[in-house]
Amino acid sequence: MANHLTLDQDEPSLLFKTVDAIAFLFRNRAGFWLGALPLAGLGAAVAFLLERHQQFADLRNHWGWDLLFALIYAMFLDRWMKIALLEDAIACDEVDNLRRSIIAVRFLVFAACFLVLAMLMSALRLEGITETLIGWHLPIAAAAILGTILSWLPHLFFWTTLVALLALMLPALSAAEPTSVAHAWALARPVRAQLFRLIFGAALLSFAVFAATSFSLELLPRKPWAAAAMAGAWRLFDCVMLAVVGYVLAMIWRDLTGWRPPDPAEHPSRNMKFQVRRPAG
Repeated sequence: MANHLTLDQDEPSLLFKTVDAIAFLFRNRAGFWLGALPLAGLGAAVAFLLERHQQFADLRNHWGWDLLFALIYAMFLDRWMKIALLEDAIACDEVDNLRRSIIAVRFLVFAACFLVLAMLMSALRLEGITETLIGWHLPIAAAAILGTILSWLPHLFFWTTLVALLALMLPALSAAEPTSVAHAWALARPVRAQLFRLIFGAALLSFAVFAATSFSLELLPRKPWAAAAMAGAWRLFDCVMLAVVGYVLAMIWRDLTGWRPPDPAEHPSRNMKFQVRRPAG
């Protein structure tokens, strides 16, 4: 695999790559819904059951749910990056094998480690911000949402910085090209600012939607369906953010390394049909 540690000045901006990622999502919406709907449905089902059966109320904020969804998010992200990397690949056995391969264990470990770090950093949340914002005569809804976001900013800024430094390990693992931490660190050097803005922006939007759905629950009837709807909407939005981030990460990693899908020249796909020419006469 080629190793190009610099990008040309004419490389597309992050905004252009984000727009391209959204266009890619629409081109592959069937694959997106296939992965996103079960994830959002699971989130809605869990919220519905916990809201309906009050004896399980203590499990609502259990860390096990965070771990479960972090691993599911990792599998969704891995699958989406495979789709992005193999979009223009020519059919062959190697491409088929890569497309059907399961997520690497190192990918799951990466997700679990940063989840643990995020949980540890959650102690940095600032309290009392919402009341202060209401004192500034902001509407209660805006103060509640903005206060939730601001209380998480130190935590969010810290772990986003760490993720951005090693984020290029993820597309490498999806492409079955495992890389070391040192190599991922060096590879990300010319694009660290882009990676930080990409990941921080997606995480900030996710927290904003989470805060909005949490506040919406106060306005909706105290019914299980309301909790399920809000949880499902938040998980679905997270899938959109993961799809955008995954595509941009895959394209940045591909441009930096010069990686291309496997060449079918020597190993044609077993599904290809060859036409047998009959002799004349």
